[in-house]
Amino acid sequence: MKLPIKPITFLSLFFFSFIFLTACSTDDDSLDEPIEEILPPIVLDCSYFSEDRVLENDLERPVDYIVPCWANVQGSLKIEPGVVIEFENHAGLRINLESNIFEIKGTATDPVILTGTSKQKGYWRGIFLTEAYNLNNIIEHTVIEYAGSQDLTGSSPVYEGSLAIRGVSSTTPQAITLNHVEISNGGSLGLDFHRIEKNATVTTSHLTITGNEGVPVKVSAEMAHVFDNTSSYSGNDLDFFNITTDHYEIEDQTVTWQKLDVPYLVDGRVHGKKNGHLTIEAGVEMQFKAGAYLQFSPLMPSESTSFKIQGTASEPVHLKPYNGTNWGGIYWGYTNEMSSIDYAIIEKAKGDFPVGNIENTGAIYLWANPHLTVTNTIFKDLQNCAFYEGTGYDFENLSITNITYENVGGEFCTP
Repeated sequence: MKLPIKPITFLSLFFFSFIFLTACSTDDDSLDEPIEEILPPIVLDCSYFSEDRVLENDLERPVDYIVPCWANVQGSLKIEPGVVIEFENHAGLRINLESNIFEIKGTATDPVILTGTSKQKGYWRGIFLTEAYNLNNIIEHTVIEYAGSQDLTGSSPVYEGSLAIRGVSSTTPQAITLNHVEISNGGSLGLDFHRIEKNATVTTSHLTITGNEGVPVKVSAEMAHVFDNTSSYSGNDLDFFNITTDHYEIEDQTVTWQKLDVPYLVDGRVHGKKNGHLTIEAGVEMQFKAGAYLQFSPLMPSESTSFKIQGTASEPVHLKPYNGTNWGGIYWGYTNEMSSIDYAIIEKAKGDFPVGNIENTGAIYLWANPHLTVTNTIFKDLQNCAFYEGTGYDFENLSITNITYENVGGEFCTP
């Protein structure tokens, strides 16, 4: 993104040009008229952010500030509309302010620009929120570009990307709102939310994450729903919305995964547990790594769990392998609440579920007679079965309508 020309800078250049062009036709004294000075950026030293700060837009500075180091932000920090900050190589902000406010708040016409002193991918380090609890924390109408020069942490767990938030469980939950934020031209992934849990107060909307050397987003299954289709995630080296293996359980939640402009990529297990309800909307494409699978089974028969795929004839939900070979499939345990699949394509699911050392069964594995309705669905290229009943209930609570089988090893199978 080109940096906006601040009004005074434009006027200064115009004024300078006018003087130059008219100098030959005026008296020599006119050459002595003062020319508006363009001021250099203010360099902020490494201790600058140890107290409360407000960074203001200076119209006489094309770049307002330079940050030369990996700065520890401990005081409240507010960055006003139109501010341009350049970061030197491997510099960045480590946000460690607990309940103090963190506010980067541009506007549609005067965004905040966070960029590198050199405009190359992966030049500066990025922003890492380690302790950020204030419910009013916000990054809005902001461009974060050319970050991701190195990991944001030096030891496990590793956080990376242009912007990351640390997952916490034993301390006060983290809080951040991202609205109209562009994360572009990073040397790593865009946004790392892979360890945040559902106790965090996190919202996102109208993001543009593009041009990064990695996936646009890494996030836990528990919090994938905070990203929606108001945002764009395409144009990166790896165009997948990455569901990681951390915090893979959906429990005491009712959530929806929306259709995005890139496929979901599931690294491992997604487990619906007690009071966990997940809906997949029409048009979603989900790709699974070889050991990845979906499991919907509570610990007790009385606990409520459901999984619903709500495709349409024009926009089916597509479940397929990432490596082109196979993935685990869908495991249903005893569920009293009705789950459903409508208008889906389930492709190359092998029926492998490490949770029970289960191998070579079916794309849909049924254990302990769960309730399930499957309609308008295609099972495609399965080396094993479409449906596999693992506990001898003879598919009593399975209802099917308009099912198509293409190149499958079997339709209904039992041990």
